[in-house]
Order: sequence, then structure tokens, then C-alpha cells
Amino acid sequence: MCWRRRTYGEQVVRPTRVVLDVDTGIDDALALLYAVASPTLDLCGVTTVAGNVPVEVAARNSAAVLALAGAAGVPVAVGASRTTAGEGPRTAPSDHGPDGLGGVAVPPGAAPAADVESLVRDVRAAGPFTLVGLAPMTNLPGLAPSAAGVVLVGGTLAVEDPPEVNAGHDPEATARTLASGRPTTLYVRDVFEQVSVLPGDVERLGSSDRAAARLAGELLAARRSHLVGDAGALVLLTCPELFGVEARRIGPAGGHLVQTPGGQLVDVVVDVDAGSVARTFVEVLLAT
Repeated sequence: MCWRRRTYGEQVVRPTRVVLDVDTGIDDALALLYAVASPTLDLCGVTTVAGNVPVEVAARNSAAVLALAGAAGVPVAVGASRTTAGEGPRTAPSDHGPDGLGGVAVPPGAAPAADVESLVRDVRAAGPFTLVGLAPMTNLPGLAPSAAGVVLVGGTLAVEDPPEVNAGHDPEATARTLASGRPTTLYVRDVFEQVSVLPGDVERLGSSDRAAARLAGELLAARRSHLVGDAGALVLLTCPELFGVEARRIGPAGGHLVQTPGGQLVDVVVDVDAGSVARTFVEVLLAT
């Protein structure tokens, strides 16, 4: 079985089984660390896609982060190297840097061995899971139908330039993912940009005697405004009470993913207790 049984007193709790689709830059790495550390999540697999970095780099980074966090057994699959339209990874400068991790050195992990379809097929055979997309959505049209639910980091509440990068890098795949028919929650850029870790907590993580917490501190130190970014979507799964969610019609519009009358009806995160989300992230990492 993929899920791990945990006991709290006399109660047995089954964590939420998740597969993460990533283009592992800094905040994808933070999301991986949180998914491994949280007692209420069971990370069953990781699929990778070109976005922040080439797909091979994303896979290598993911395997390295998982190994450091003590989760080397989580399978990592190499997915799409180009978008539906044939584009490669994004080329604009960012704090992720050429290596994806902002220059933070992480010892290598195991070489990715699974392919995307077989990984998801094996996870689904063991029971329901939630697919969490933290990257351009090129892989997701083929994976979403297997999931019990989908959480996507992407889109905005209103049209803003430039378009949000995950939805905008492969708009065709974004539209197909939203049309998959699976229950979907959208973690939009408006919320993404609000959750920052305080400098003192970045220092606490960086000085921890726990390897995963130290790595989180080093990554946050390299991250603009110490944003947890993608990791916020994992906190949403573990602490939904810290977020405001409303059903809205969302669809593509000129390269953007925004509210539109003819869009798909999905749950959209419209508000966040940013301080509590950041503190939750920190405390979960320090507790492992």
C-alpha cells in the first residue's frame, strides 16, 4: 500500500495521498519538503515537466531533495520536455537560477526510474489520490482523469500582465486540464504572492539540526521575499481552514487563466491567512 498508517492516540488516520507534478525550482523544492514532512500527507510520486528548468534538471532536483528529506523511495518520473506547442523551458531570469535551486547545493539522489503514465497507474491502483500541479500543465491532461481531485497552482483573479507562468506557458494543456471533469481547486497568483516566511523563521530553519529544515531555510534565503510559493498549495490540503475558497467560472483568455462567464466551474482560493500559512510551513519542517 502507498499510504502510511499513523496513529494519534486511539485514532488511526490515513494521510491524503498526493502526486506532485513539478518543474523543480526553489518553491517546488519547498513543496516537496513539506509534503514529506507533513503527517497528514502521503507523497506517493513525483512527475516532472519543463518549466523553471529543463525537465531532466527538474527530475534531478526532485530526486535530490527527496533523498535529503529521507524519502528516496518516492518514485520520480521524467515527463514532458516541451509544451504542447513545442516550446522548451522558460528562459526569463529568475531567482531559481540555471540549476533551479538558486545555487543551493544538494547532494544528488537516485536517478529517476519511472515513466509518468506507469507511475500514476501504480499510484491509482493502490487507491484514490490528489494530483497537485505546481508547474506548466503539459503533463496534466493525461494524468488528471486518474485523480480523485486536482489542485493547480496557476491563474489570477483578474487579467494581469504578464500572464501567470504556469497557466501561460502551455495554455492548451491548461484548458484541457480544466476540462478533465475532475474536482479542481485553483491556487491563484494573487494568493501565491502573499505567503512569505519571516526573516527570523528563515534563520530558525537554516540553523536547525534537521537536514530538511536546514535545506528549507537555505532555499527560502535564496527566494525572493522568502515566499513559500508552491508550498502554499500543500498547506491548503493540510489546513484548509486558513484559506478562503469560492466556486468561480475560470477559463483561458488571451494567454491568461481568469474568471470568464464561459469557463469551467472550479473552486478558487481567493483569500489566505498568510501569516498562519507561513508559520504552519515552518513548524511542520522544524518538527520532522
